[in-house]
Formats: sequence, C-alpha cells, structure tokens
Amino acid sequence: MGKIIESPIKRWPGKVTLHDPLTFPMVFAFEDALAEIREQGTDSARGFYAALGGILPCVEEWGLSGNGFPENVTLENFPAVPRASSHKLIAWLIREITDLFMESEEVPNE
Repeated sequence: MGKIIESPIKRWPGKVTLHDPLTFPMVFAFEDALAEIREQGTDSARGFYAALGGILPCVEEWGLSGNGFPENVTLENFPAVPRASSHKLIAWLIREITDLFMESEEVPNE
C-alpha cells in the first residue's frame, strides 16, 4: 500500500497515492529530475516539465478531479495551464516525494 496524500490545489482536488517504498529506479528518476530543475530554473516551464519525469514514476495512482485533469496521466497530457495551478501542483508533489524519501532515511527509536 502506498502513501496517500491530499491535494491542497483547489483547481485539482483529490488524492494521489505515492509508491511506498520508492524503488531505486524511482529515486534515480526523481534525483535526475531535481538536477534538471536546477539547470532549467524553478520559474521555467521546462524545469517543471522536467520535474514530471521524476514525479510520474513515483505515483502509484492519481485520484485528482476537476477542470480537465486527465484520468491517465502522462508527460504529454499533464496540464501546463493555468500556469500557477500547474506549478503549485508540481511543487507540492516534489515536496511530498522529497518528504517520503527523507522519511525513509530517519532511524526509528528502538
């Protein structure tokens, strides 16, 4: 069972299920995407598009609705506009995946 997260984006409410745990290929794709974002810039549409290459492998299931969000999400059909909502959604997913990645590195109290 993956980690279920609730979308804070008003335009696209619902839930997203992240793979938990993440596999090496997922982590590699995510790390590569973060490197591409740094290269392209955080205000660049190309940077956000690059982020999707690392986000999509980490998502087990999309449960977002409203305003034309696709049922089967791909790089080609992920909504790029409205720009503010799209960027907020991608930034939120980056934070959530980063939190999941960092959470796995914490040593539990024994």
